[in-house]
Amino acid sequence: KKKAPAKKPAGKERAATSRTAAVQSKKTATATIFLYKTDGGFRVRTSPQLLMAGPGYIEWTVVNLASDEVVDVEITWPAGSPWGGAPIQIKNGNERKSLADAKAGRFKYNVTANGYTEDPEVEIPEGH
Repeated sequence: KKKAPAKKPAGKERAATSRTAAVQSKKTATATIFLYKTDGGFRVRTSPQLLMAGPGYIEWTVVNLASDEVVDVEITWPAGSPWGGAPIQIKNGNERKSLADAKAGRFKYNVTANGYTEDPEVEIPEGH
């Protein structure tokens, strides 16, 4: 005899299970740092300009549209880092920071590469 296939929970029960798993998981807020070249030289642009983070991690990814060379990218915090440490150095690729030990608040930061700087922001909520 064939066994009947196991039944999946009905619509509302299945949706409740999915929501519970999503709430318990940590998320990664991502920002992309684009390096590009114009007639005036190299430029930097971070997207989004205001990163809403928490709970979980923040990850910055560098995309070099200007060339294949490795470019040093530095993230500094004019009014102090949420982690209270030194600037973040990104050689090529990405950098990921946990929010577990970060201060809550809205922080302006500077992204510098190829001698050009811009100043996006990150917001870390209370209780992250």
